Amino acid sequence: MNWNRRDFLTAIGAFAFCAAPGAGYAVAEQGFGLDYLEALGQPGGINPKIAFVPPSRIDPAYSHAIYVNTATGSASGQKMWVIERNGASWQVARWDEDFWAKKGVEGIPPFSWPISTGIRYAGDRRSGPTPLGIFNPDDRNHRHRRGWSSPGMYNSIYIDLHYGSGRASGVAMHGTPRGNYRRLGRAASHGCIRMRQGNSDKVWKLFHGSGRPGTSSPLWSEAVPRYFATPPTPTASARRDYVRDGSVLMDELTGERLTKPGYSVLFVFFRDDL
Repeated sequence: MNWNRRDFLTAIGAFAFCAAPGAGYAVAEQGFGLDYLEALGQPGGINPKIAFVPPSRIDPAYSHAIYVNTATGSASGQKMWVIERNGASWQVARWDEDFWAKKGVEGIPPFSWPISTGIRYAGDRRSGPTPLGIFNPDDRNHRHRRGWSSPGMYNSIYIDLHYGSGRASGVAMHGTPRGNYRRLGRAASHGCIRMRQGNSDKVWKLFHGSGRPGTSSPLWSEAVPRYFATPPTPTASARRDYVRDGSVLMDELTGERLTKPGYSVLFVFFRDDL
């Protein structure tokens, strides 16, 4: 049988809702686990214009990955998966215990928790959809801000991206004020990835343990792939010639791939409703 992408996603949705008849909304939630992410990496699983890598094909330099589905037109949208290697496979590493307890799910759930990603707000030129692509977390210490160091943003961890103008991206994953909790599960931010403050604490601890950003991190690595061409520095100077599709960049002189010191975490921001 030759399936097109619409048939493929319909089948995934049908599986999600039919896995346990009568369980309703919780069944749909449980249908979006790592098998779902893996299926998106198969031919026809996601729009080929959207960069995506399934867990089984993540570069071995990464011990963890954070998937974010920014979709607004599918049941799988506005969700986050925080996953880690478990031998030769992967498993969800951090999750919202209260969220899943209310759904009657015990043990490791299919994904971590609901989020809010970006939309365009009239009159705000810098608001817009969360950028799609494959990114590193920024390795520079000033791009990790504990607590409410940025207005309205709790425990901010920024993506490693400078725009063509040289301006550093303001897109981060962070906790949000409690008044925004009711918006989680639908697009509502100005471009960042919002979550409950307690879940942001989990992400921060994953990155930094009880220490500070940088080389003391339990996830620090001296060599992860880098997705920009210019030599990395710890300063705020612009980094240029980025790729967002996870391409392996090579040194033209040595033929070796370009790496940098940083966190062994891969960010995959995608949507499955286009």
